[in-house]
Amino acid sequence: MKTKAIPFFIGSTNSYSGKTLLSTVLGRMLQEQGYKIGYMRIIGKSVASKGDILYDVDAEFVKRTLGLNDPVEKMSPVILTHDLIASVLKGKEYDGFKLFKEAYEELSSDKDVMLISGAANLYEGLTVNISSLIVIKALDTKAVLIDPYRDEVCVDCILSSKELLGKRLAGVILNMVTFDEMEFVADNIIPYIEKQGVKVFGMIPRTSELESVSVRQIRDAVGGEMLSGHDKLDELVENLVVGAMDVENALKHFVKKKNKAVITGANRADIIIAALETSTKCLVLTGDFLPNEIVLGRAKAMGVPVIHVKYDTLTTISKIESIIGKVRIVREEQVRKGYETVKHYINVEALFESMGITKP
Repeated sequence: MKTKAIPFFIGSTNSYSGKTLLSTVLGRMLQEQGYKIGYMRIIGKSVASKGDILYDVDAEFVKRTLGLNDPVEKMSPVILTHDLIASVLKGKEYDGFKLFKEAYEELSSDKDVMLISGAANLYEGLTVNISSLIVIKALDTKAVLIDPYRDEVCVDCILSSKELLGKRLAGVILNMVTFDEMEFVADNIIPYIEKQGVKVFGMIPRTSELESVSVRQIRDAVGGEMLSGHDKLDELVENLVVGAMDVENALKHFVKKKNKAVITGANRADIIIAALETSTKCLVLTGDFLPNEIVLGRAKAMGVPVIHVKYDTLTTISKIESIIGKVRIVREEQVRKGYETVKHYINVEALFESMGITKP
């Protein structure tokens, strides 16, 4: 799989680590330096379709954001669906690596750099004969890993990757580090990792702007019905607040949280009105009853989306919390914030050099 393009593999040991955002940001930086870039995902899991063609939503986002002209279905030739896995388990032959190789050779033929986003970990995809490990070895390239820092366990994952990749591990980026933990990570975690022979290019702090969820994602997570705000599905929610207290305390709490989704019973008109008086991006109303017309009319007049679910409040909270930290980029503002963050916190020059990329 030798082409003139430099393969730039971005992997991880955990899902939802930030590979898509990092790929987009680094792609933009490379374009600014004059490189012609391409982008691929070794496995597509966020599936959409255009007619009979399946494609990966994240690949389509990168294509659109970076202004790439390649066919989106070629950018993620292996689409991992339940039907595909079921057929393979029943004995159907499927060669994911062959599909990837053919697409890679086609897309990379006129590129300077090919950004490649790996799977959730180094092994995912083996069932369909593709994985990050397979692709890294086939390309005979180095890989940079971006991993979310949740606790010291991430160090074990990184050191395990070093055992698997050896000299092919260019280094790592620690993502989603809380500001409270940044000093500890800088003074203890990073020096330890580097003493084990793994370069750390930097750490990215956890910020609400980069981890916001859209109204659409909340609606899909709870399976709710939109009562208003159909044109606001891509608005971003930074905070979740439960309205289960008296209205006076609720209002004090609501004032402190900006750009929030408020989850409360559909019968709590007092709480709903209080939420609408503050910075609220959407209302998630729970229970069998619909909100009264006066409350719903006020929300519509203010342009605040209202989602109704028949679950109780605790179940609804659980469903929404399941998508926190598992968001997909939806707006240019997040890419700009990611660009500024990577530029500030990551040694991009060292990262590029480690992958064989120098300023043209």
